[in-house]
Amino acid sequence: MLSVVLTLSLPGSGWAQASGTSVASPAGTAGQAPTRAAGTLPPKPRSRQADSVFRLGESMERDQPVPAMRLYREAAVLAAQGNDSVTLANARYRLGITFWARNLYDSALVYLDSALVVRRRLDDPTELARVYNGLGASYYQLGIYEPALEAFVQALRIRRVSRDSMGLARTLTNIGKVYHDWGQLDRARVTLQEATRVAERVPNGAAALGYALNSLAMLEIDRGNLAEARQLIDQSIGAYAMPHGRTSRADSVESWEFNATSTGALLLREGRASESLVILDSVLTSANDRHSDRAKARALLLLGEASVRMGNPTKARTQFTESLALSRIVGQRIIALAALDHLSELEYGSGNARAAVGYLRAYRVLRDTIFDQDAALRIASREARAETDAALQANVQLQARGVEQQVVISRQRSTVIMGSVILALVSALLLMLVYTQRRERARASALKAANAELATVNEELRNAVSEVRTLSGLIPICANCKKVRDDRGYWETVETFVAERSNATFSHSICQSCGPQLYGDLWPGSPQG
Repeated sequence: MLSVVLTLSLPGSGWAQASGTSVASPAGTAGQAPTRAAGTLPPKPRSRQADSVFRLGESMERDQPVPAMRLYREAAVLAAQGNDSVTLANARYRLGITFWARNLYDSALVYLDSALVVRRRLDDPTELARVYNGLGASYYQLGIYEPALEAFVQALRIRRVSRDSMGLARTLTNIGKVYHDWGQLDRARVTLQEATRVAERVPNGAAALGYALNSLAMLEIDRGNLAEARQLIDQSIGAYAMPHGRTSRADSVESWEFNATSTGALLLREGRASESLVILDSVLTSANDRHSDRAKARALLLLGEASVRMGNPTKARTQFTESLALSRIVGQRIIALAALDHLSELEYGSGNARAAVGYLRAYRVLRDTIFDQDAALRIASREARAETDAALQANVQLQARGVEQQVVISRQRSTVIMGSVILALVSALLLMLVYTQRRERARASALKAANAELATVNEELRNAVSEVRTLSGLIPICANCKKVRDDRGYWETVETFVAERSNATFSHSICQSCGPQLYGDLWPGSPQG
């Protein structure tokens, strides 16, 4: 059972993915420059020459890693001379990652440690978390779990605070794999389930999701939940098939190897060794094509187990021995431990007690080196302390956000009050305008009525004046001469009296009665005339 745990917990031993979905992809990207977190701007380098050399190395790293490493060293020297801490940290970090990709984990640790020293002085939590993750991945590959887990916990703490969800999902998966390898299956399951939930919420996080699901599937195989493991493998395959599940051809090959290895392991647990053998043979072929000794060591280990189940101990012995040799070359102590365990059992079953004891002793020495229960307790204590610190920081942040919210609420309250005052003033102004308009309309109406009344009065005045100029009442007139007596007692001719008291004027003429009397026969119309 121990060999199963140790072997099947490493689906990412081909771990130099460009997508950075495995424990040993500490950069978040292997073979290419890490992508900077959204919303952060790279600090302006102080040494343009160092930065230019560094970026040239980045462009060459995937296809020409050795020349890229020379350029990184040159960039680090130039950056140190130019007091360019950013480029210095970047160059040392990329050197560490490149050594890691070449299976030189001790050298990787040297450069990653030096990058960490510089990174701690810079205000860039995203990059600092990547360095911690790289350190954890390097220790993990060496099977040194205590510092590996401690480094991953540091990366986890930073990524929780900085809300780097993609990095958080990857680091959680890495921690889950450490717990899995360490035999703490319950803690591994909780951590990997959280990694899956986080990855599901990340836009373009298909690769991180595929890796988390695959790691969880391997865990469920070791827990004996085979039906659930198959569902998780199918989900992992689906995640890797999504648009952002693979960013390069290498990603496609390695993600296939992850799930093919999981499927082969699952078939072995289901007792279908012949079907498992076909799949694992294809995984070994792929690993040979990629010249990946880590992937070959893992595939040979599983193939050896399949050969044992199919009753071919000779072939199994060859496969376990080759897996052991390769794992020692690339520093895969977990695979080496599982290979020693299988070889001990195989030799014991074949009656070769001396060889069995030799393998068993080597197994126990390596096991005691890797699995230290006191170290496990220390790590659990540190992790709990880190979680407590994170909770305290979250508390402080919540309190700060509460203060900010109070300020916002106070501002909103002031805004509402000011708005209410302004609204009241506007309403009062509108009321005044309405009142004024009504008064103006009333004045206009009153003026119109006054004008109409004035017109009536004027008309009455005109009538009065007209009446004043009109003669009325008894007028004394002489019965003989027809003169009229005025108010003063003077007698005036009718013409003078009327002209002075009216607008009338007289034009003199002779009527038909007086004419004949005055002119006799000369009057026109007389009988004689």
